Amino acid sequence: MSSFLEIIARDLKKKHGDHLSELCLVVPTRRAKYFLQDILAQVYQKTIWAPEIVSIQDFVRSWSGQQFPEIMPLVFELYQVYQKRMAGDSFYEKESFDQFYSWGEMLVKDFDELDKYCVNAEELFTNVKDLKEIDLFFTLQDDNLTSIRDFWRTIRGRDEGPTEVQQKFLRIWEVLFDIYEDFRSSLRGRNMAYDGMAYRRLAHHLESEAYPFAYREIVFIGFNALSKAEERIMEALLKMGKGRVYWDVDDTYLNPDPADLNRKEPQGLVLGPEPGKFIREYYQKWRNLEVELVMHQMIRSPKQIHITGVPLQIGQAQYLGNLLRQDPPKVEDYRQTALVLADEHLLFPVLYALPEQIQNLNITMGYPLRQTHMFDLLQAIMSLIQYRRADKKGELSFAHQDVLKVLNNPYIKADFHHKSEQYQKSIRKKNLVYISSDTRKDWELPPILDKIFSPPPFPSDQSGPVGPFVQYFREIIEMLMADAQHKKKHLEAEYIFQFYKEFNRLEEVLERYQPQLSPRGFARLFREVLQKVRIPFEGEPLTGVQLMGFLETRVLDFEKIYILACNEGNLPDTSTGNSFIPYNLRKGFGLPTYEEKDAIYAYHFYRLLQRAEEVHLVYNTVVNDSGGAKEVSRFIRQIREYFEAPPNMHLVEKAISTPAGEVHPIRIDIPADEQTRNILLQKYQEAPVNGDKVGYLSATAINTWLACRLNFYFRYVAQIKEEEEVEESMDARTLGTILHNSLEFLHTPFIDKALEDQDFDAMVKQYPAHLQAAFREENLGPDLQGKNYLLGDVISRLAKDIIKQDKQGEKFRIRSLEDDQTYLYTLETKGYNIRINGSIDRLDQMTDSGVYRILDYKTGKVDLPDGKKPIEDILELCFEKGKYKQAVQGLLYAWLFYKQNPTEAAAVGFYPARKLKSGIQYLREGLPIPEDWLVAFEKALKEVIPRILEEPYTQTEDDQKCRTCPYKRICNRG
Repeated sequence: MSSFLEIIARDLKKKHGDHLSELCLVVPTRRAKYFLQDILAQVYQKTIWAPEIVSIQDFVRSWSGQQFPEIMPLVFELYQVYQKRMAGDSFYEKESFDQFYSWGEMLVKDFDELDKYCVNAEELFTNVKDLKEIDLFFTLQDDNLTSIRDFWRTIRGRDEGPTEVQQKFLRIWEVLFDIYEDFRSSLRGRNMAYDGMAYRRLAHHLESEAYPFAYREIVFIGFNALSKAEERIMEALLKMGKGRVYWDVDDTYLNPDPADLNRKEPQGLVLGPEPGKFIREYYQKWRNLEVELVMHQMIRSPKQIHITGVPLQIGQAQYLGNLLRQDPPKVEDYRQTALVLADEHLLFPVLYALPEQIQNLNITMGYPLRQTHMFDLLQAIMSLIQYRRADKKGELSFAHQDVLKVLNNPYIKADFHHKSEQYQKSIRKKNLVYISSDTRKDWELPPILDKIFSPPPFPSDQSGPVGPFVQYFREIIEMLMADAQHKKKHLEAEYIFQFYKEFNRLEEVLERYQPQLSPRGFARLFREVLQKVRIPFEGEPLTGVQLMGFLETRVLDFEKIYILACNEGNLPDTSTGNSFIPYNLRKGFGLPTYEEKDAIYAYHFYRLLQRAEEVHLVYNTVVNDSGGAKEVSRFIRQIREYFEAPPNMHLVEKAISTPAGEVHPIRIDIPADEQTRNILLQKYQEAPVNGDKVGYLSATAINTWLACRLNFYFRYVAQIKEEEEVEESMDARTLGTILHNSLEFLHTPFIDKALEDQDFDAMVKQYPAHLQAAFREENLGPDLQGKNYLLGDVISRLAKDIIKQDKQGEKFRIRSLEDDQTYLYTLETKGYNIRINGSIDRLDQMTDSGVYRILDYKTGKVDLPDGKKPIEDILELCFEKGKYKQAVQGLLYAWLFYKQNPTEAAAVGFYPARKLKSGIQYLREGLPIPEDWLVAFEKALKEVIPRILEEPYTQTEDDQKCRTCPYKRICNRG
C-alpha cells in the first residue's frame, strides 16, 4: 500500500515532471523533510535538481530575514520594555528579574500566539468598564461575544465590584497593549522577532503586496490544524495561483459517498467531529482552489488492531519487548515499523526492554538532561549556595541536605567513596544541621569539592552582578569534563559537553543584558534552560526501527505500529500551558483552547492508523489520581465501538494482570534456634567481657516482643540499627529525650531535699539554662530556629507545667533520677538466668506517708488498665493481648524496686505530656502496688522470658502497629 508521501511524490512527478527545482515543498516537521526527499528519489529513479523542502517554521523564518532568539533573550528584552513602561506608575511595585521571569516567559508565549492567530491586540487588551461597551468595541460573531461578556461579567463583579485581586489584574491588563506594542517595536529595531511576528507579517504581505518568492509554486503537504496566520498565508498563495495544498484524510471521519469515491465533498461522520474538524472547515472555504484531498478508506483495508492493558510503565515496556522478541521485524521491514511513545518517560524502560534481534534503531526522542546525574549535581550546588549562611567573619556554612547530595552524587563519589561515606556518617552522628568551615577544614577533599565549597562572595538574599557566579560554575563544569575525558568515559563526557554548550548560551545572554540576580533568580534561569535540553541520539533517520514521540509521526506512514501509554492525559495530551489570557477571552478571540488540542490529537491518531496493517495499542491499567496514569484513552473507546463490526477489521483485546498473590507482601517468620538464643543469652545472661557494659532485658524489649516478635528480632537479635539522619526538625522521640534530660539536669541539685515552694520557683527560673544544655547534648545546639524553636517552646511549657503540678501536690523528696544501676536483678526461670533492669525517670518519697512514688515522663499517649480489675486479668491483657505497655513498664519498675526494697511501699505514676492538666496518671489509682500483684507479675515474667528465647519471630497481625515501625520496609508493610 502506498504511503501518503509516495502518493504526493507520484502526483508531483505527474504534474511537474523533472522541474521540481522550481517548487518549494512545505511540510509540518523537519523529520518529514528527510522522508519526502528519500521517497522522491525512489519515485524518480534518476538524478534531477531537487526541490526546496522546508518545515513551515523554516519557510516563514527564511522569508523574514530576521533573527529569532530563543525564549530567554526574548524575556530579557520584554523585561526592559516592561520596566520602562511601568516606571513612574504608582501602582507598580518594581519587580526584580527573578520575580518577572516566570510570568514574562508566559507573556512572550501569549504575544507569539496573538500574532500567529492574528488577534486584534488592542481589542483584546481593552479594559471594559461597562458591559454595554462590548457591543460597541468588538466586531466579532455572537458566540464569541458571549464568551467575552461572560468573562467581563465575572471580572467586574455584579453589585460588590471587583475584588483586590481582580483590580490588580485589571491594572496590568490596561498596560499590556502598550507593552505588546513597545516589545514588538524594540525587536524590530534590532532586526529580531519571535515566530508569531514573522507569520503575521508574511500573511499581511501576501494579502497586500506582490508575490515575494522565486518559486513557481509552493506546495503545502500534510497539514491539519492551522493558525490564522498560516491559514491566511496558504489562502493568499492559493488565490494567486502560486500555491497547492495536499491533505491526508480518511472517509472514516470525512465519509464521502461510497458510490462516488472521487467525490471530494464531505457527507457525514463516523468517528465524531474531532478528527476531521479543521480539514472540513478549510476544504469548504478553498474547495474551488488548488486543494486536494488524498482520500483513504481505512475500514475497507485489512487491519489487525490489538488493544492490551498492562500494569505500570515498566510492564508496558517489557510487554513491547516480548512482542518484538516473539515476532521480530525483518531488517528490510525496519523502516515500516514504528514504536510510538505517548509518554516520554517510557524511553529508557523501552530501550532496556528491546530484544537483541533489533539491530538498528532510529531514536528521534532526545534524552532529557534533567534526568542525568550531572543535572542533579548542579542543582545540589545551586541549592548549596542559595541556602548557605555566613558568619561575621564571612565564613560559610552549608545546609546538611545540600552537602549530603553533593557528597552522594555519582560524579563526586566515584573516586571519593570511602571519604564520602565517612563524612556523611560524621554529619549524621553529630547531627550537624549546617556544615561549618571549621568542620570542612578537617576534611580531605579532592580539587572538585574544594571548588564547590568555595563559591564567590554573592549575597544570599539580594540581587547583584552574576559574573563571578557564572565563572564559578564554568570552572566546575570544565573540571568535570576534563575528568570524564581523562577517564575516557565517553557517555558522561557527552552529557557534560551538552551542559557546557547550554551554559555558554546562558552566559552569552547574561553578558549581553547584565541583569542583577539573586542566587535564587540565577538558579531559576539555570534550571529553566537546562531542564528543557535533550541529548540527541545519533542515527540515520531513514534506517532502522523508528522509535519516536507521538507528534513526530505527522505525515509519516508505517505498516506495523506499536503505541504505548494510550491513556487519557497522553492521548490526547491534556496538559495546558500557562497563559495570562483567561479561557473565555481565548475562546472569544479565536485563540486555541483544549478543545482544539483534543481535535489535533484525534486527527493525528487516526491518520497514523489509516494505512497501518498491524496496530498494537498498549495502555496502563494502573489508574490513580496522584500523577500516575489516567483511564484508558478515549480513542481506544472509540475503536471498540466503531471498528468491531467492519469485516476487514480484526480487533483483539486483552488485559495482562499480575496474579494477586504476587503483589501482596510475603509473610516473614523466622524460627528461633540455638544461634538466635545464644545471641540473646550472651547479651542478657553471660558475664560482660573486657569491661563491656552489663546487658539486660528492659521493659522496652519486653513490650517490643509483645507487640511484634519480628520487630524484636530485627532490633535485638539481628541488631539492625535505624539509619541515622540529621535531625533538622526534632521528632517525637528527640522531643521526649530533651524533656527527660532537661528535667534531670534541673532536679539533680535538689535530690534528697525537702522541696518547698521557693524551690519550685527557682526551678522555673533555672529551667531555660538546663533546656539549652539538653539541646547541646542532642547536637541540636542552643540557637534553635523555625520549627525547632516552636518545639523548644513546647518542651519548656511542658516542663513548667510539671513543676507547677509538683508544687501544687503533696510534699515530697526526690530520691533518685534516671537510675539504671540500682535495680539490676537476675531472674532464674527454666534454666535461664536473665538480667532485668529498668531506668526509673524519677523516684520520690512522700513527706507525710513515707510512700515511694515511681514516676515516668511520657510524651506519647498513656493507656492504663482499670486498677480495680484483678491482677490476673490485667496481666492477661498485657502479656497475651499485647495491650497496656505502660502497665508492663510500671509493674516492672515496681517489681525491681520491691526486689531492692522489700519493706517499702511504692506507687507508680506517669506524667502524660498530652494531658498534663489532668495531673499524674496512676497505676492502681495512686495506691501502692501490693505484694500479691508483684508476685503475680514475677510469675508472668518467668513464663514469658522462655517464650522470648524459644518461640519463632513472627509478624504482628495488627498492621496498625507497622505504621511507625522503622523496619516496615524490610517486611514490605511500608
